[in-house]
Amino acid sequence: MKTMKFTTKAAILLCVVGALTACSGKKKSRGFNPELTQQRVEQLYNTGKKSLDRGNYQFAIQFYRALEAAYPYGPYTEQAKLDIIYALDKSNQVDQAIQAAENFIKLYPTHKNIDYAYYMKGVASFEKKSSKLGKYVKGGARAVRDPKPVRDSQEAFEELLKRYPDSKYAEDAKQRMVYIENTLAERELAVAEFYFKNKTYVAAVNRCKNIIYQYERSPAVEGALLLMEKSYVKMGLDDLAVSTREVLVDNFPSHANGKGEKRKRRGLLSAINPF
Repeated sequence: MKTMKFTTKAAILLCVVGALTACSGKKKSRGFNPELTQQRVEQLYNTGKKSLDRGNYQFAIQFYRALEAAYPYGPYTEQAKLDIIYALDKSNQVDQAIQAAENFIKLYPTHKNIDYAYYMKGVASFEKKSSKLGKYVKGGARAVRDPKPVRDSQEAFEELLKRYPDSKYAEDAKQRMVYIENTLAERELAVAEFYFKNKTYVAAVNRCKNIIYQYERSPAVEGALLLMEKSYVKMGLDDLAVSTREVLVDNFPSHANGKGEKRKRRGLLSAINPF
């Protein structure tokens, strides 16, 4: 029954497009009526919007595409282009949604709703990271295989906040950026743990430092300090391990009773950080 229903809707769409094309072809012979054209584009947009509101995203996209083809310019077409971004994202066509957002930004850089295009570009990239095919690597759910979609999302939200700090989408963008930063920090920690397990301790320490300096507000900082301490112990740099423990306890008091590996404090020379 669903297939027949969709077929019927598709047929209706074809009829609408055909009628629009026929009307367009008869403009010269019958005379152009702006009011009639306005009624047609408005009706076509409203039909697409109703489908969008009902969650029938594919049907909405088809009507919006028909509107774009028949009426390439005008406020209804511009709004249809924005609605298409949302419909593509909601129907899991995230690459197309990102492309549609980028196209809108290029076509209408001064549009009154341009902030929405930046926001949806970030949202679509944010959703792209959830792909089951590329989200995880062996070793844990926080090890994102490809951080590019996450970084793309971060860049889009940063651009939104930079250009339109008072946008109504700014607060949500800020909250998403916190999550993104935590995700990237967790990825760095997973990579550092991989290095530690493979006894490449210098690389592990450098990754941990990156977390501490670049994502200082992330919960991953605690794990990074712990791993740094363990790495210094493995390298025999016990004074650096002690210093790291002090920073850890100072920032995360739950470690005050000592959860690090046993070590003996060495001379001051060994406290020089060779990295």
